[in-house]
Amino acid sequence: MKVTGFLATLLVAAIVAAPAARSDNMDDIDCASSSFAFAGDGYHLDCQRSSDQVRAGESTGTTQVDLMTISSDNQHMFMTMIGIRVTAPRIYMEHRSLKSSFQDTFERVEVQDWKDMGRKNGYDSAEFTAVISGLPSSCVALQRYANPAWTGFKRHVIGMGCSTDNRESVYAALAKLHAPGD
Repeated sequence: MKVTGFLATLLVAAIVAAPAARSDNMDDIDCASSSFAFAGDGYHLDCQRSSDQVRAGESTGTTQVDLMTISSDNQHMFMTMIGIRVTAPRIYMEHRSLKSSFQDTFERVEVQDWKDMGRKNGYDSAEFTAVISGLPSSCVALQRYANPAWTGFKRHVIGMGCSTDNRESVYAALAKLHAPGD
């Protein structure tokens, strides 16, 4: 899928800004092999993956990052979801607030009117507005942690979706998404 305009801006922001996704070895993959699954007509899917070595003290292992971008055929809505999995035995991710994780992951998105929405569809969620490629957009930020280990987690899913029409199209796409932790 070739991504242009509105979608390209946020896709590039997601890939470049995501700390775990900054790897030089981010490769395009078939979405069927992704940790995400999406079933719905009228959407385009783009999936990528990277794997990197991680070391902390005496522990070593890998991190796997899967990225799925979902865009509507009419290009009025997109959603970018990032799944991070740690496979090292004694390395884990600490829980962070949605706003903090979002700001670090999507650092180029200028957020306005952030409003925490609590749990929706199994995710911590917030709604906000942003100007994307010069267009006012209604957006949703999402996050969840899974696979608890010691005092942290082995899996983190974070993402965002925006629409130039309304947030309902983002929530409709989210209902069709199967992500780690479902």
